[in-house]
Amino acid sequence: MPHKSILIFSEDFPPNSGGIAQWAAGIATSLQRMKYIIQVITRHISTDAEIIQLQETYPVIQVDGNRWRQFRSYYTFRAMKALYKREKAPDVVIATTWNIARGMTGILKKHGTKLIVVVHGLEVTRKMNWMKRVWLIKTLKSAHRVIAVSNFTRNRIISQYHIPQEKIITLPNGVDPQRFCPLADISILQNRFGLVDKKIILTLARLQERKGHDKVIEALPIVLKQVPNAHYLISGEKKGKFYKKIDQQVKDMGLESHVTFTGYVEPEEINLFYNLCNVYIMPSRELKETGDTEGFGITFLEANACEKPVIGGRSGGVVDAIENGETGYLVDPLDVAEIAEKLILLLTNDEHAHLLGQQGRQRILKSYTWDAVARRMVDAI
Repeated sequence: MPHKSILIFSEDFPPNSGGIAQWAAGIATSLQRMKYIIQVITRHISTDAEIIQLQETYPVIQVDGNRWRQFRSYYTFRAMKALYKREKAPDVVIATTWNIARGMTGILKKHGTKLIVVVHGLEVTRKMNWMKRVWLIKTLKSAHRVIAVSNFTRNRIISQYHIPQEKIITLPNGVDPQRFCPLADISILQNRFGLVDKKIILTLARLQERKGHDKVIEALPIVLKQVPNAHYLISGEKKGKFYKKIDQQVKDMGLESHVTFTGYVEPEEINLFYNLCNVYIMPSRELKETGDTEGFGITFLEANACEKPVIGGRSGGVVDAIENGETGYLVDPLDVAEIAEKLILLLTNDEHAHLLGQQGRQRILKSYTWDAVARRMVDAI
């Protein structure tokens, strides 16, 4: 199917951060390498972002919308209508969320364009009102294919929304092994944060309750008895209720000298942060009262690509991201003793930790590059 045109419509796109932005950029770049004609539509963030996006090798069109959350369906419809007026219809449109897809189902059907909808996790696990549920079901049923980023997400789509299983493809997230790779020199961060001769535990993610930072902090005193030079690096914007909660938790437990909140990490330094750590951990858990859960966990792949062993919560789609005992460990996200046990194992056994990290990168190179994911997607759709 060479030279087919594919449009990716994504609310988030680099330099905006997050898993959806990375998914859109990774797939777009790989599909272009496969000789597809690619363009991207994304919401307007800033003029600076627009300047950065102009450097891409495919066109990135920004869509204005002052009240995006309330009227995203209208903005999406308007953008597609304008696109059809000025150029030939694309063969395929990939919507990176169902909320984006909702506004374009009618106009795509009218022009005979195939719609692919990506479902990451939260969209089908979070509590929603009946109207939103009806919209979700209608949108997914209107799609040519639905891409679920994990088996967990796929099973939720089938069991809770009764979408025909033959319509759904399980396609994992990917990673760029050139961007995320082992580095020899990490001294700049060691000096910046005073971490020379420390054993570093890292979580690089939004500061949200489901990510499990609080359980790592609870486990830290147990770890410090065996690894006195252990240090927990929490990387993510220092804002919100959960940040205040865990900041106070660190103070209440007297762990200020063993925990550092780095704040937001610039994209160009993310690889350096992964390389700084000895172990990457994110013991994500499902919050039953809200349905908040981890659909996959792309950060585990990024850390593995840097040859770092990982620890994740046995919850949601994380079980697809980590090969237990081979690239890292899955733990009960609420079991502080088990979290501590696996941290101690990896912080005290350098040879074993290095082996898991190496196996993690080999797994990435074999099956989880964006090129590999894009090839599987093309075969499926």
